[in-house]
Amino acid sequence: MDDPAAGDGWGPERVVRGAALTWLLLDGGTAEPGHVPALRLAGARIDGSLELDYAEIPYRVTMDACDFRGRITLYSARTRQFSLKHCRLVRFYAANASVDGTLRVHRCQLDGLLKLDGTHITGVLDLDGSVLTNSDGPSLAADRLQVDDHIRMRHGFTAEGEVTLRGAHVGGDLDMSDSRLSNPGNVALTVAQMHVEGDVLCDRIKTVGQVDFAGAKVMGVVRFWGAQLSNPGRKALYGYHLEVGTSLHLNSGFSAEGSIELAGARVTGRITLEEARIMAPGGVALALPHAQAEEVDLRMAQRPQGLVDLRHAVLGIIRDGWASWPDELKLDGLRYDRFENPLPPGQRVRWLLRDGSGYTPQPFEQLALTYRSLGHEDEARTVSLLKERLRRKTLPRPAQVWGVVQDITVGYGYRPMRAVFWLLALLVLGSVVFTVQRPTRAGSGGTEVFNPVIFTLDVLLPVIGLGQGTAFTPTPGTQWIGYLLTASGWILATTIVTGVTRSLNRR
Repeated sequence: MDDPAAGDGWGPERVVRGAALTWLLLDGGTAEPGHVPALRLAGARIDGSLELDYAEIPYRVTMDACDFRGRITLYSARTRQFSLKHCRLVRFYAANASVDGTLRVHRCQLDGLLKLDGTHITGVLDLDGSVLTNSDGPSLAADRLQVDDHIRMRHGFTAEGEVTLRGAHVGGDLDMSDSRLSNPGNVALTVAQMHVEGDVLCDRIKTVGQVDFAGAKVMGVVRFWGAQLSNPGRKALYGYHLEVGTSLHLNSGFSAEGSIELAGARVTGRITLEEARIMAPGGVALALPHAQAEEVDLRMAQRPQGLVDLRHAVLGIIRDGWASWPDELKLDGLRYDRFENPLPPGQRVRWLLRDGSGYTPQPFEQLALTYRSLGHEDEARTVSLLKERLRRKTLPRPAQVWGVVQDITVGYGYRPMRAVFWLLALLVLGSVVFTVQRPTRAGSGGTEVFNPVIFTLDVLLPVIGLGQGTAFTPTPGTQWIGYLLTASGWILATTIVTGVTRSLNRR
């Protein structure tokens, strides 16, 4: 059969007037008993428009390899299955129509708008392989579309101009695998507020322009295996408050030139970006603020070029690798259960330090809590100690000095054994000094026998009286050692109480 693009060369025997087809569909008579009424036309050029607004069409309509020179309008019409295959079209308006069965625009060339706003299709919407081009606006306008079965826009479906399915309801799957959408500098695909009972499949899709999933609700999987999204300097994928009932896959060769922004998204299962590539230099590469997911896989093929924002996200398991994190992160308020690969605390703290927002305690407390929940108490204390050291830099100078004392003596309460070592060192120092230079007996006399170790303990421990400190007085040459021991004892006691209290309060 001839290509409808060559319709100019067809003879009069292959020309049908649009008005004649309209008459056949509206007043063509009644089908004989036992026969299914249908209109079938192939290889014809239709001159004039096919005007079927508000019509009741009792026939199945099938047109194959036809060249339509005028528009097809089915505004608010009611029809049975309507099928166009391998046709060349100018415009197809079927807003608010009702189709009892399948609406098929299969492998057609449409040089204008396909309008399906508010249409109800009880079967499948089949746009496989069609090429839609509209230089004046959207190529497919299907806001509030209701399809009880699947929407298929696969196998090279191409749209030059926005494809909009805002507020649509799909009873099955939305399958856009291997499609090509282009609207440079603007929105290429809008499925905002869409409700899909099945899956959204965008495997190997290629887009130029923004893909908008804001407020969409998908009961099954959202999958972008091998997809290539391009909107440099802008949002490549926008999913504000997207809800996914199973999992969101941006992997298996997925790439994006532009940001992936999923603020407030809720994914019941997993968000995976394994082996993905995101390129948004100087901007936000991946934004998941306030998002929720049971698991997130961030083991990308290379470090994202741009900022990764995880502020106030609630994640279960985080799968990551040291080489997959960008140079800059936003982590304040991030909550998670555990890392699949915990990593030593030093590396995890360096991960936290990639947040250039300044010191915030919550990320450190969350990391310490995670280590503690895994039974890694030493790692948790290490993180808490490093948090206090960073906090110290934000304090006034006197508080910084006191912080240094707490750090050196007891590690802010997270290294209590340091106090024992300091006490032993001071005890040895005092015992040696007072053995060499024995103190003199106090003027009140007494019968106590001098013991340098007990005397040193009595001087060193401010709240314990062992009798030696009052019975003996250091010689003038060693008095300063006694003062040093007493002062050190008070400092140790104070820092121990302060540090241990802080440690207990953080648990």
